[in-house]
Amino acid sequence: MTEGGTTRSEEDLVAWILGDSDAEAAQETAERLAASPDLRDRAAEYRTLHCAAESLRDGPVIRWRRFDSPFGVMRVAASPAGLVALSWQDESDDAFVAGLERRYRSTPVVRDTDRLAPAEAQLTEYFGRHRPRFDLFVDLTELGDFQRAVLDAASGLEFGETVTYTEIARRIGRPKASRAVGGALGRNPVPIIVPCHRVIRSDGTLGGYTGGLRYKRTLLDIEGRTDLVGSHAQTEISLDAG
Repeated sequence: MTEGGTTRSEEDLVAWILGDSDAEAAQETAERLAASPDLRDRAAEYRTLHCAAESLRDGPVIRWRRFDSPFGVMRVAASPAGLVALSWQDESDDAFVAGLERRYRSTPVVRDTDRLAPAEAQLTEYFGRHRPRFDLFVDLTELGDFQRAVLDAASGLEFGETVTYTEIARRIGRPKASRAVGGALGRNPVPIIVPCHRVIRSDGTLGGYTGGLRYKRTLLDIEGRTDLVGSHAQTEISLDAG
């Protein structure tokens, strides 16, 4: 293993231990392990750390997983009570984990390639237009009362249904707080699952969306709302997650 390839090889080794390698990468890593005692020692150290992390999985931990989606690399995280984060922002795994560690300072954050598989599977089905609703719990307990009320109201919206920010404000008993409702939706930690993309402006325009309106258009297009998005979504984002 050359010095210039150290970082890449280390990443391949970690992926191999976690079971994230594709067949070709797994074969290459196995061949490197067979040829390098030092690499085998390092693999043993990583495996020990991984086993220690796995032993925490049944306790109060935050688990996370990454996978490919039409929006790019998507990362999800969950507490024992439900999903707490969903992101496809242009960030590294380390940055995503650091954000979770800031939010949950007293709780270990553990990568989990198994227990969050249903989230990946259901999101993949949704992007493929095969799933109109999610059977996933979310955990909003860390949020303030107002934001939790806004997101709870948004969670009640059906596939393809849209309401205005003003209507959400009315439903939570704060009819003059439509602007604050928009801010609360913009900080939604679990977009798509909590469908803030289904909330639009009173004039029928889409309003805002964290990360860019092309994502909001795509999500509404998936749900058949071509009256709102025209043909923009399909031309901007390919829905082929494979």
